[in-house]
Amino acid sequence: MIELKEFQAQASESISERFFRHFNDPPMRGTAKNRRIVPFYQSLSSITASGKTVILADAVSNIATQLPIKPVVIWMSKGKVVVEQSYANLLAGGRYHHLLGDAEVALLGDYDAEKVARSDKPLIYFATVGTFNQRDKEKGDRLIYRAELDTAESSTWDALKLRLDDDANRRPLLLVYDEGHNLSDQQMELLLELEPDALIAASATLRPPARLATELGILKDEGWTDEDLTTQVDASAVADSGLVKSTIILSGYEAPMEETLDALIADFRDGEVEADKHGVGKPKAIYVCKTNIVEGNSHITDDHKQPFSQRQAPPILIWRYLTEHCGVDGDEIAVYCSLKKDKDFPFPASFHLFSGGDKDYSAFTSGPYRHIIFNLSLQEGWDDPLAYFAYVDKSMESNVQVEQVIGRLLRQPDAQHYPSERLNTAHFYVRVDKRGTFNELIKDVNRKLRSDAPSIKLVAVSKGKAAPVPVDPTTEQTVFATAYDTAEAVQPIAQLLADFPDYTGDTTNTRSAGGRSQVQRKVGDNSDPTFVWEDFEHTNLVSARWLFQREVLRLHGGALGLAPTNDQKFDALIGFGSPAHKQLVKLAKEVVEEYLDNVNLVQRKPNPYEVGPTMVRTAEQTKYDHAVHPAYSDMNSLEQDFAAALDKAGLTWCRNPSRSGYGIPLITLGPTKTFYPDFLVWSGSDVYALDTTGTHLLEEKTGRKLLNVAPPKGVDGRIFVRFISEGTMNDKLERLDTAGYTVWSQKQDGKLRATHADDADDAAARAVKPTPQ
Repeated sequence: MIELKEFQAQASESISERFFRHFNDPPMRGTAKNRRIVPFYQSLSSITASGKTVILADAVSNIATQLPIKPVVIWMSKGKVVVEQSYANLLAGGRYHHLLGDAEVALLGDYDAEKVARSDKPLIYFATVGTFNQRDKEKGDRLIYRAELDTAESSTWDALKLRLDDDANRRPLLLVYDEGHNLSDQQMELLLELEPDALIAASATLRPPARLATELGILKDEGWTDEDLTTQVDASAVADSGLVKSTIILSGYEAPMEETLDALIADFRDGEVEADKHGVGKPKAIYVCKTNIVEGNSHITDDHKQPFSQRQAPPILIWRYLTEHCGVDGDEIAVYCSLKKDKDFPFPASFHLFSGGDKDYSAFTSGPYRHIIFNLSLQEGWDDPLAYFAYVDKSMESNVQVEQVIGRLLRQPDAQHYPSERLNTAHFYVRVDKRGTFNELIKDVNRKLRSDAPSIKLVAVSKGKAAPVPVDPTTEQTVFATAYDTAEAVQPIAQLLADFPDYTGDTTNTRSAGGRSQVQRKVGDNSDPTFVWEDFEHTNLVSARWLFQREVLRLHGGALGLAPTNDQKFDALIGFGSPAHKQLVKLAKEVVEEYLDNVNLVQRKPNPYEVGPTMVRTAEQTKYDHAVHPAYSDMNSLEQDFAAALDKAGLTWCRNPSRSGYGIPLITLGPTKTFYPDFLVWSGSDVYALDTTGTHLLEEKTGRKLLNVAPPKGVDGRIFVRFISEGTMNDKLERLDTAGYTVWSQKQDGKLRATHADDADDAAARAVKPTPQ
C-alpha cells in the first residue's frame, strides 16, 4: 500500500486549504435569480513521475471529508489510456484506493441519479473528455447526452447538472482534469454548464484556454493571485525522493540516422551490463520520428504499395537498421504509430505494428518490447521507468518538441538512485539538420528544466564534443552507511501522546463554532430547475487518528514511526476547526519538534556504500594519481583546487556525485532529505565526507547535525563530515577575512569549530583529522 511522501502530502494540503478558503467565501456572479458560483480553480504543477494521481486522490479525499454534503467528482482526461490507468489505480483494490477513504469509484457511463440521491459517500466517476466534448448535444451521438430510455427521463448530462440528494440539496461537484494541458475552450464551456464548485487541473505545464482565463480573471478580481491558483510541487524534493532520474545527457548529431543509432545502441549495451549488475530490469529505448514520409524528404509520401525492403518510411528504416545491423531481435521492437500498409505487400512476421492508438495500448504494453518506435505524437500516459535511451529525429523540418519527449524518460526504476551514474541518467540522441537547430533546442530544454525541474542536471553534447562516459573505479572502496538513531526520541514523544486528552464522548470541544455552510437547494420542477442558497448546519467529524497522522506527515513523515496511535482515544470523532482539532495540530507540531531534537545520526555496520562508476567527459577531464577513478570533469573552481590538494597529499579520495553517490540522511524540516558531500577521503580505517560550500549555505548545513555521526560500538573506523569554505570565519559564522579557507567541524560539546587554513593544501590536511577527544 503506497504511502504519501512529504511533498505529496504538502501539495494535497495546499489544494484543500485553498479550496476551503474559496468555499467559505465563494465569489458569486449573476442576478439574484440566477446567481452562480465562480468555481474554485487550482493548477497542480508538477514534473513527470512526481505522483500527480496520488496528490489529486488525497486532495479529493481531504476536501470530501470536510464538505457538509459529500461531493460528486468527475475525474477526466483527454487520453483514454490515462483515464484507464487512473481508474484502475483508484478502483477498490487498486494501488491508490485507500487514499480516497470511503469514496466509491465508477465509470461515468454507470452514473446513477438514484444512487447519487441516496448515497452518503463521495462518488467519483471517470471519463474521457471525448465523452462530452461535443458542441451540439441534442444532435450529438455521445452517450452521456442520451436518456436511458428504460429508467430515465433526462440525460446523464442533465442529471449531473442536478446531482440532488434525497433532501433536494445539490451535491458539490469537483472536476479533476488529469493532463490538464489538453483543456480547450469548448470543453471549458461545457464543463461550466454543470456549475461545478471546483476545477483542479494537473499538468507539468498548463496554459489556460481563453474561457478558463475569463473565470480566473474573476478570481483575481476577488484577490486571488497567480501563486494562489497554482500548487507547485518542489522539483528538488521529487528528485531527492528517487522518483526521477538525476541527469539528462542531450547529444546532437548532424549525421545520418545510422550513425546516430550506432551511438545509442553502443550506450544501450553498456547500460544493459550496468542494469544487470545492480539488479535493475532490462533497459528500453524509444525512437521518435515522422511516419509516412520518405526518409530525407518530408514533402514526399512514402509509397506503401511496394515491398517492405523498398519502403522509405523512417519507422521501417529504423526497424531494419536495428534488426539487420545492430543485432536487435525484431520481437523486441514495437512500432507504435499509424504506419500505412497494403494487404498485397505484407510486413515481416517479426514486424510488430500497433497502429490503433488507444485500442492497441494494452497489447503493446503487455508485450516484451524494449525498443519502441513512436511517431511525433507519443502515446499519452506511457512513461516506462526502464526507458533510458531516446533517438529523436528533429531533421526534415520535424516539429517534434524534444522537451516534451524528455518527460517520458524521467521516471526512475524502483524509485531509487543507484551507485552507477548511468542508471540515474536519461540519454537523448537528437538528429538535426544544422547546428543552430540543436543550439535552439538546448535553450528550450534548459528553459523547461529551469521552470519545471531545476534540480535535474542537463549535459549538452554537440558536434566535436564527446559525451560523458562511465569510468570504473580502479580500486574497491566502501563507506560506512548512516542511519537515524531514534532511541532518545521515543520517550518524549510517548509522553506527549500520553498527555493528550481523550475527547471520546466530548460534544463541546470536538465541535466547530462555525458549523454552518451555504448549500444549494433545488426549487421548481426538473424541466426548469432553479436553485436557492440556504444555510446548512453541519459538523463533519473524523477520527483524531486521521487528523493527527495527516498533520505529522505534512511536517515530517519520519516522526510517524515513533508516534503510535493505537490507543482508543484516537478513535474519538473530532470536527474540523474545533478546539480538539487545534490541540491535535499542536500535538503534531510538538511530536515533530521532539523527533528532530532527539534523533541522531549513527553509522551502520552492515551494507556499506560501494563506490561505483562515474560519468566523465574525457575531452575535459583532469587526471589524478590517487583518486579512486583515474579522472574527473565538470568541477567548479573551488572543487578543482580542493581535488588537487587531496591528490597532492597522497590520500585515497573520490569525487562524490550528487543524488547518485554516497548520501547521508538529514534531520531537518524542508524538502531536502539527503546530503551528498563533494568528496570522500579514506585515511586508515576512517572515511571523511568533505563538502566545499559557499558561505551563504553554511548556516543551513551546519545546523543539520551533519558534523557528528556517532560510531557503533566495537567498530573500527568512523565517518567524519567536514565543510570547507573560502575566507577566514569564526565559529559564529562571521567573516573575518577573505584570505585562505575555513574548515568546519564540531567540538565535543556540540558547538561549531572553525579552523583557519592558509591555502587549499592546508585545508585538505586540516579537514582529514579526527575530532579531538
